[in-house]
Amino acid sequence: MHALLDKELKGTYMVHATFSQDLESSHIYLRVATWEISSFEWLQKEYSFEDVFSPIIDRINDQFTLTDVKLQPIIAAYRQFYWKSLHVDPTKIRPAGEALIRRILHKKPIPKISPFVDAYNWASIATCVAMGAYDLNQVKLPLHFRLTQENEPFQPIGKPSHTLPPKTLITSDSANQILCQYPYRDSQFSLIQPKTKTMVLIAYGISEISQEILFNALDRTKTHLDWLSAHDIIRYSAGSFEYHEN
Repeated sequence: MHALLDKELKGTYMVHATFSQDLESSHIYLRVATWEISSFEWLQKEYSFEDVFSPIIDRINDQFTLTDVKLQPIIAAYRQFYWKSLHVDPTKIRPAGEALIRRILHKKPIPKISPFVDAYNWASIATCVAMGAYDLNQVKLPLHFRLTQENEPFQPIGKPSHTLPPKTLITSDSANQILCQYPYRDSQFSLIQPKTKTMVLIAYGISEISQEILFNALDRTKTHLDWLSAHDIIRYSAGSFEYHEN
């Protein structure tokens, strides 16, 4: 267990989560939704997701411009959180939904990765909510939402390992492995692989983003996964959505 004192949430969850007490003293208030997926199988290596994402692209182009996308309420809330709580410049490191939406507005393609990752990436685009997924065979539950101490190692996906500064907001597991630099940079060790069968999807929120918005992002992902399942591209089982806050 991490040296910081954690306060465990009331109730029973499929994915247990704790929040470090020093979050509140740092005026960081988080809302998080989790969803456990199991028995996942990728049945068709070649697949098309165009019927799902084409309407999303049309809506993005109708709704936003490169100038006003930052004013969308959810995106604006994340940007303020980046500035105020993370001390990160959101014009250089953008919230995930905004970054993907800007690719669309720049007429750049969204990378096709795998059915599961595509499903939640396009749900993030549609809802503007930041999400991350983690291989539960690599993760030791419960999840911890906390600040780093001294020189904690972290290897982001596709990048070299480095140490994070103290008081960096992270998601870790009970072995203190860092899953995510909250809420925008995921870890290599818990990366979803083609053969991953059990994973947790996290919708990352803040005080201004409600449980309803977070559940909507998970539900949009479920809609995409159900479409893929109906077309025999994947097969999966899943539990219910769970909500956590500090």
